[in-house]
Amino acid sequence: MPIGFRPLDIIVIAVVALLIFGPKKLPELSRSIGASIQQFKKGIDDLKNPEPQASVEQPLHRSAADLRLELEALERELANKQAAPMYHDAPHTEKAPNFE
Repeated sequence: MPIGFRPLDIIVIAVVALLIFGPKKLPELSRSIGASIQQFKKGIDDLKNPEPQASVEQPLHRSAADLRLELEALERELANKQAAPMYHDAPHTEKAPNFE
C-alpha cells in the first residue's frame, strides 16, 4: 500500500475538521498550522546553514530586557535635562531669603 494521501482522504479530513472546529475557527487554525510549518522549515534551514556567531563584545541580537533598560536610562537622562532650570547663565536678580 503506497504511503500518502489520496484526494478522497484529504476531503474526508477537511470535512471532519470543519465539523469539529466549525467554519469560524478553521481559517484561524489553518493560518496557525501554516505559520508553524514555516517556522519549522526555517529552523531546519538554520540547522543546515548556520550563520556565523557574533563576538561576545558586540552581540548582534540584544535581549528585549537589555533594550528596555537602555531606553529607560535614556528617558531618565532626557527628563533630568528637561527638568533642569533653563536660566543657569542668566544673572540672578532675586536675593536669597534670610532665615536668621
